[in-house]
Amino acid sequence: MGDETSVISIHRLHYGKLAEGEDRRVTASAGYAITRRSAGLDPAWDSWLSPPRLAGLRRFEPDAIDIDARASGCFLARAVGAGVVFMRARFRPEDGERGAGRLHQQAAMWLGALDDWKSNPAACLAIAAHELRAQPDLAGEAEAARLNETPLRWRAARPDPNAVRQLIGRAPWAVPMMEALLDGAESRRQVVCEFGAHDFATEAAFLSAVGFALQMLPDNFPAWPDISIVSGLSTPLQGLCLRYTPSWSRAQAAA
Repeated sequence: MGDETSVISIHRLHYGKLAEGEDRRVTASAGYAITRRSAGLDPAWDSWLSPPRLAGLRRFEPDAIDIDARASGCFLARAVGAGVVFMRARFRPEDGERGAGRLHQQAAMWLGALDDWKSNPAACLAIAAHELRAQPDLAGEAEAARLNETPLRWRAARPDPNAVRQLIGRAPWAVPMMEALLDGAESRRQVVCEFGAHDFATEAAFLSAVGFALQMLPDNFPAWPDISIVSGLSTPLQGLCLRYTPSWSRAQAAA
C-alpha cells in the first residue's frame, strides 16, 4: 500500500440562496448571494468561482446539465492558474428537494493547490465525489461563521504505484483514458474522451477511475493545465477533457 501521506487543504465558496427547515425550503426573502466562504480566500478568485465561467458558458441554465444528473447536479474539476477548482452545480425547487416550485441555482466550488492536484489526483477526486454537494446553506446559521469558516482539510495517502499500474493494465476504461491524455500532451489541441453509463454505473466510479489514470502522470506532465474532468455537463470543456454523461448507454471516444 502507499505510505506517502499529505494534507489536502481546500477553500470553499457557495453561491445560491439560503434555505430553512429539514427540507431546506428557500426563505421568502432570499436572493442570490455568496452564502459560504473560507477565511483567507482571496477575493480575486471570485470572478472565476462561478458556474458559467468554469463551464465555459455564456449562461448557466438547467439544460446545461444532463437529464440523468439533474438531481445531484453536474461536476467538474479543472486547473485555473496556480490552483485547481472543483465544482458541483444544479438547479433545485425553491420549495424543497421534492417540491415542484420555481427552480433556483445552487453551486458549491472548492479551490485547492495545483501541486496537491498533481500529487494526489485519486484522493482529490475521491474526496470530491463523496463530499462536494450543492446544498443550500441554512439561514439560521450565523452569517459571520458562514462567511469566515476554516478551510477544509483531509489527510490523504498516495495509492501504491504498483497497484495502480496493475489496475490500469487490466481495466477496459484505461486504454481510451491514457491515449487521450498522451494525445493531448503531444498535440496540445482539443481532445475529448467520452464515457457513459455502460462504462461506469455511477459518477463516483468514473471519478475513481479518472483519479487512478491521473495518478500515473508525473508532476511535470506538460498537459496538467489543460486537463478537465466533467460529469453531467451537456458540453465538454476546452483542452483535454474526460467526460461522463450518465444518460449515454455506451462510450464514444473522439479526438
